[in-house]
Order: sequence, then structure tokens, then C-alpha cells
Amino acid sequence: MTTLNHAAGSSAMTLLTAVFTPFGPDGSLALGVVGDQADTLADWGSRGVYVGGTAGEGASMTTAERMALLERWCEVAAGRFDVIAHVGHTSLAEARNLAAHARDAGVQAISAVPPYFHRPADAAAVADFFAQVTQAAPDVPFIYYHIPGVTGVTVPASEVLVAARERVPTFAGIKFAHDDLADLQRCLHLAGDSHEMYVGSARLLLATMGIGARAAIGSAYNFAAPVFLRMIEHVAHGELSEARSCQLLAQSAIDTASAYGGELAGFKAAANLVGPDCGPTRPPLRSPGPAQVAELRDRLDALGLLAPASSR
Repeated sequence: MTTLNHAAGSSAMTLLTAVFTPFGPDGSLALGVVGDQADTLADWGSRGVYVGGTAGEGASMTTAERMALLERWCEVAAGRFDVIAHVGHTSLAEARNLAAHARDAGVQAISAVPPYFHRPADAAAVADFFAQVTQAAPDVPFIYYHIPGVTGVTVPASEVLVAARERVPTFAGIKFAHDDLADLQRCLHLAGDSHEMYVGSARLLLATMGIGARAAIGSAYNFAAPVFLRMIEHVAHGELSEARSCQLLAQSAIDTASAYGGELAGFKAAANLVGPDCGPTRPPLRSPGPAQVAELRDRLDALGLLAPASSR
């Protein structure tokens, strides 16, 4: 079972979920919640999960915690959807350790941001770094995670794609979390049916479908998947006005959640209202307090996001 190159020759859009990491009130890892998260995602048809990335606060976790979390996701996802493990790290040795562990855990793919403290200067440096990381998992597809707003690595993804397919034998595609649609279009042209481009901005999902994107990975699908699924269905039926209305509603939900502690903390709080409680974010992020959560609940309810799943 794999979502990689899942839609070659198809105009369909497939959603994968960047999952939140469940923490207890004291900030400790709460692995008991993962099974409930998986059930919720399976219910609406998520095709895969992206574990330990930006939404999963991987950079705020120890290597041991990241490994334990991934093992649990592989257990609960088996036979239901794919698991993509984020193995990015500022340390090459740690990234290699995480990649080898992910391979042994049984993931369908590994993925990583580039080093974000001592940053690679160009596409060749990015590709060479990941050529070394992926040697630790030589038979597992690799997805480059392009998120320059967080990493500060501004090398165009299209340049990385060209370098990576020459230097990284397991290169399978890019998770593109940026608003540069021109660069995304270049990537889609270069990728063809040989590599997959995963859209990482839910705000731009409809626009990216218009230039040929077929897959997306995002954290907004933890709480707003029904809206995006309706949008995709409208596009399939040529109902573009209705699709645009869905995208506007989704943007309203994203803006609403983001007002409560920022995008990550706000999204996690919103997801806690519609699915399993994954607890707070870790410092230095600040989760909204009880009064803010109550206000968020009211605002999401007014948007129709808290209605029973069958009626959304």
C-alpha cells in the first residue's frame, strides 16, 4: 500500500495528514492517544500520515521520543494508510539514525527538512546532505520537505528536485510548503509522473489543483478535512463556484484557529475540539487557555466545523 506516485495520469487530489503529537498536561509523550487519532483519520479516508514534522513538533522532541512515536504510528496504521516519517535534524548522524530506525519500523517513506542552523548554500549541498542521510535507509523512498519560511533555506525547490534526482537514488518527491506557485509549477513540470509533489499549504489547495497538483500533506486536515473533501468533490464535478466557496470557508477556519496562539497551537486546539485530545504544544509555543478554547469552539461552531461528521 503506497501513496507515492498514487495519481499518475489522474486529476484527483489525495489528502495526507500531518499529525499532531499527543502530549499530556505535563508535556510528556501520550502514546495512548495515537490509536484514537488513527481511527479518526481512517474514518474520513486520510491516505497517510506525516509523523514528527512541523505539526508534530519533531524539533521539540528527543530522538528517543521521535522513535517511540513513530513505532506507535506504524502499529496503528498498518493496513489502513501509509506512514511517512520525518527524520530531519541539524545533525547528520542523528538524521541517519532516525532514517535507519524508520526503515526498521516499516514506514512507506522518509522525509526531512534541510539543516536549518548551518544551512546548505545551494541545491547541490542540499542533495549531497540527503544522499548521506538516505544511505541509512537505502530502500525507502525519500521526500524532501521544502518549508523555507521555517528553515530559512531558500534554495528553490525546483533546483533541489533536479539535483536530488541525480544524487539521491531514493528521491521520490517534495513536500512543498511555500506560497511560490511559480516554483511549484516548475516542480510539477519537472516531476511529471516520476516523482510526487505534495502541496503543504492548505490555504492554496484549490489554486494548486488548478496547476496540476495531485497530493497534499497538511495539518489543517486534522480539523477541517470535510470542507476540503467537499471542495475536491466539487472540482471533480466541474462545480468551480462551489469549490471556491469551500476554499474560502477553509481559509476562514484556518484564520480563526491561527488567532489562538499561532497556526500550530491554534490548529492543535481546533483539532482537539473535533477529535482526540492531543494536549498542549511544547514550549516555547503557547497553547490557548480555557477561555480562549471556549471562544475558539464558538467561532468554529459558527463556521459549521463542529457539526457531526455525517453532516459536514
